[in-house]
Amino acid sequence: MTVHRYLITAPADLKMDTWAVTCMFSNWLEGRENGDRETWLTTVYDQDSATFLDVCQRIGVTVEEIEGGGDTETYVLRVGKPGTGWKNP
Repeated sequence: MTVHRYLITAPADLKMDTWAVTCMFSNWLEGRENGDRETWLTTVYDQDSATFLDVCQRIGVTVEEIEGGGDTETYVLRVGKPGTGWKNP
């Protein structure tokens, strides 16, 4: 079974709205401050991924999918505008 690793970036209120709608089928693991927003590492099974991304788009949060790992880790924008996601300090 495939698990997607997403970084969700949003102001606290939109993050909570997204969590409230998706918490039954997603796992919110760790959050960090990201300027005036927060970024959360979230995992979602493949079967729920399309629904998760649809909810995120409707609410207006940024979603980047983590591909690879370690030195080859990249963040692919799935929902939102370029430049609105995770910024590594």
